[in-house]
Amino acid sequence: MKTIAIILGSTRKNALGRRLFNYLKQLTAETTHATTQFTFLDLTNYHLPFFDDPLPPMANSQRDLPANQQQWLDDIAAADGYIFLTPEYNHAEPAVLKNALDFLAFEAQHKPAKLISYSDNLRGGQFGAAALVPILQRLGMVVLPKPTPVGNVQATLQPDGQLIANAPLASRYRQGLSAALNEINYYTTVLTDHPFKA
Repeated sequence: MKTIAIILGSTRKNALGRRLFNYLKQLTAETTHATTQFTFLDLTNYHLPFFDDPLPPMANSQRDLPANQQQWLDDIAAADGYIFLTPEYNHAEPAVLKNALDFLAFEAQHKPAKLISYSDNLRGGQFGAAALVPILQRLGMVVLPKPTPVGNVQATLQPDGQLIANAPLASRYRQGLSAALNEINYYTTVLTDHPFKA
C-alpha cells in the first residue's frame, strides 16, 4: 500500500486552507485508489519552533530531536508522495510551511509532490505555489509540472469542508481536485514501483 501525505501549509486558526483540507478528506474517502492511502498532516499539530539547529539537516547525520520535531520527519519519511496545500502570502508560501520544510534533510528525496494553492479570489494563490517549487526541488522532490490553483474558497466550501449549496465553482472543485488526486496517485505509483537509483 502506497501512502500520499496531504499537508496543510498554514497554521492560522481560520485558514481557508482548512476548509480545503477537510474537503479533501471527504473526497479521498469517496474516491477509490485500490493501492493508495491518504494521510493528512496538519502543521499545527507538530508545534515546530523556528528552525535553529547548529548544522543544516543535510550535513547532520547525528540529529537528536525532540519528539514533536522527529514525528514531523517520520511522517514525511513514511509517505511515498505528497500534496502541499499552500496559500499565497506576499507572493510566497507561508513562513510556517517554509520553516517546517527547513527541518527536512533527505526524507522526501525522489518522491513526487503535487502543489495545490488556494485563495479567497480567482487567482488561486498561484504565486505561493511558484515560490514553493525551488524549495521542494532543493529537498530532492519531483515536483509535478502544473500546480492546481483553487480560488474563491470562502464562497465554495464551508469550514467543515462541505460544499456550499449552489456554489458556482462546486463542480469545478470536484473535477479539478479529483484530477489532482489521480495525478499524484499515478506519479507516486510510478516512482515507488520504479525508484531512482543513483
